[in-house]
Amino acid sequence: MTQTFVHLPVDRVIFGAGALGELPQAVERLGVKRAFIITGRTLATKTEWVSRVQGLLGDRCAGVYGEASQHVPKRTILDAAAQARAAQADGLVSVGGGSPIDTAKGAALCLAEEIRDEAGLNRYATPQRLAESEPFLVNRPVPQIAIPTTLSAGEHTGVFGTTDEGARRKDGAGHPLLVPRVVILDPEITRDTPEWLWASTGIRALDHAVERFYTPTHQPLTDVLCIEAIRLLVRELPVTMHTPDNLDARLACQLAAWFSLFGAFNARTGLSHAIGHQLGGRCGVPHGQTSCVILPHVMLFNTPAAADRLAVIGEAAGVMTEGKSTEDAAKAATKTVARAIKALGCPTRLTEVGVTEADLPPIAQATFDELRPGMNPRRVHDPDEILEILKAAL
Repeated sequence: MTQTFVHLPVDRVIFGAGALGELPQAVERLGVKRAFIITGRTLATKTEWVSRVQGLLGDRCAGVYGEASQHVPKRTILDAAAQARAAQADGLVSVGGGSPIDTAKGAALCLAEEIRDEAGLNRYATPQRLAESEPFLVNRPVPQIAIPTTLSAGEHTGVFGTTDEGARRKDGAGHPLLVPRVVILDPEITRDTPEWLWASTGIRALDHAVERFYTPTHQPLTDVLCIEAIRLLVRELPVTMHTPDNLDARLACQLAAWFSLFGAFNARTGLSHAIGHQLGGRCGVPHGQTSCVILPHVMLFNTPAAADRLAVIGEAAGVMTEGKSTEDAAKAATKTVARAIKALGCPTRLTEVGVTEADLPPIAQATFDELRPGMNPRRVHDPDEILEILKAAL
């Protein structure tokens, strides 16, 4: 059986301490004359980095939207797009974690397709688009440059998540042309990232790597990169917590996050991510923390269908597999990941992140609605199976 690998149209990833200084050349190379910055309130008001980006852009800076927020409410995408449109922006620069980066992708879609309200944006949500036949994008979106400050890795994919605040549900959209054309990975920028956010998004990257390694759609190239991502994160993430100024370790984690989501349109994530989306949409749990709580439980659930893949994951995470059966090695992988999460001081129970037992049934149903065949190695037959996972994690 033949397979196809889809390469995303990323011009370049610039990485290393001081990489932010390459921003003017990147903007020039893309031909951007009016760059509009999308970021969050904390970065804009409590750190120097947004003003540094403005300074590097100079006369090319067309404005700043500083209200990107967690779980990307649809209204923030529309607001950012409206301000970028009014500023006559011909390029977007996102600064921050997954929320500003996804807001920028959504804004790029709105600018390209003249979307001005939630009804228009909803037409591009994944469930609706599965029933549509017309092209997803008629016009080419403006180029984006992403400057991430966390390890969520959203800068390496053209998919973005967004929240319907009224329904308290998460959905998303995606297209290869919505991926940032340039990504700047500068470990110096991450030093102001709160420890809890850095650690939990590191586990989010680990979640990417684990789920994309044992997904039914895994591919040879993504296999290699996901295993290296697991190895780097397990080794280097604790180093960054004990010695926050270790830029080499921070950069290693940034590279691992890149590896964990490289080729995202080829090898998809599964049940852990689907649960995480709905925990975020309904209960406001940050994505990194959803992975901290849910990933070990989903790994255990998937063991009957993916023990061989989990055993390899365990080896990358430092499990001594010699003399162990495949199933025992797979279970050891789950225990090792759970211990690593706990050692970082991350939450391990749903109650720790504000989720109640009453929240579980609607989350299970919404997750089941999101989860499509082929996304997870073990088939999920009904919402009750997801509910049992949630109860175990409560």
